[in-house]
Amino acid sequence: MALASLGIRTAYWELSDQPTKDAHMRRILTLAATLVATLLFALPASAGVSGPAFYADGGVYRTVGTPTDLSGTGAPASSFDTIWDIADQMNVAEAAPGDRDYNGGRWMVHALDYSDYDAVLDAGDLNHNGVLDSTQEVEAAIDAGVAADGGVVRSFVCPVIPLPRGR
Repeated sequence: MALASLGIRTAYWELSDQPTKDAHMRRILTLAATLVATLLFALPASAGVSGPAFYADGGVYRTVGTPTDLSGTGAPASSFDTIWDIADQMNVAEAAPGDRDYNGGRWMVHALDYSDYDAVLDAGDLNHNGVLDSTQEVEAAIDAGVAADGGVVRSFVCPVIPLPRGR
């Protein structure tokens, strides 16, 4: 009894409850750590990393989608590279990393207007691989009169990542 009046019994019960509180806290921390790890691994995938996205100089590239919009910023057109938005195939970019005139992923998207995709390919597919995959081929279709520059539809920033050959 004298010990209880000194608070030893209370301390005993608090200490005996401690393993239960510690176990509960460990479970909460483990759950929180698992949730954080899951989110960290999921974020790169949801950040917009693409598969094959567009052609440049005959090669295939992917990108990481970013929520940027540079329309109306007043930046000069020369600070952007052109991507041709082509409805029936992957888009075509005029530059890519390694090109001397590459602007680091600042893009001005131009619509390629046409009414007959087969005519566009007949006039523009200079290497006969079934798609337009370079600016030269897009320009050949425009020069032949079967396609036209529909103007700028969007300006944005996104990185460019070459896909390994054969993918």
